[in-house]
Amino acid sequence: MKAAIRSVVCSVRSRVRRHRLDGNPLRRRADRLETSGGVVAVLLVLVSLWPAVLAGRHSYETNAREASTSRQVEATLLEDAPTGGRLGWDGAAPEVSVKARWTTRTGEARTGLVPAPALTRAGATVPVWLDGGGAPASPPLSGTQIRIRAVTTSGLVVLVTALLCAGAFAALRWVLDRRRLAAWDAAWNLYNQHWQRRREV
Repeated sequence: MKAAIRSVVCSVRSRVRRHRLDGNPLRRRADRLETSGGVVAVLLVLVSLWPAVLAGRHSYETNAREASTSRQVEATLLEDAPTGGRLGWDGAAPEVSVKARWTTRTGEARTGLVPAPALTRAGATVPVWLDGGGAPASPPLSGTQIRIRAVTTSGLVVLVTALLCAGAFAALRWVLDRRRLAAWDAAWNLYNQHWQRRREV
């Protein structure tokens, strides 16, 4: 039991030393800057959780509002649908844009282009989804799709923040490494000059 505790303590001490959190007075300024940069990067990622939640909530509310205001109506084609491209994988005729007339929720008659199967004759009716303003729109998202989009939006905010912080931290380490190497070279040059002078004496 004691051996296991010692092993854990040694592991913790090793990690603390590795991340320069032991207060060693011999740590260089570049080392302390690197540690501070890492801490700031982690804090920024943690802080981004709140904007991520807000973004996900906004996405959910927006898509839910659009889904609640969408309405499906029957539109009457005013012209024959032209020939489309190839048949779909299920053998269904491809959809094309055709001029049609429909009635909005408020009873207003409107005309415009709506999607309809190819070769559909004028006078036929096709189902069309309308947005809150009565214009043709894509089918509304299901509840599961709305939740998936909200979670995806939140995850993207955190991911982008993490990538930016990681990139900034990598750039900081690159600059600090160059400074450390330059200081190391300067120290070796000074050391060589010192010993050359001693040999000459």
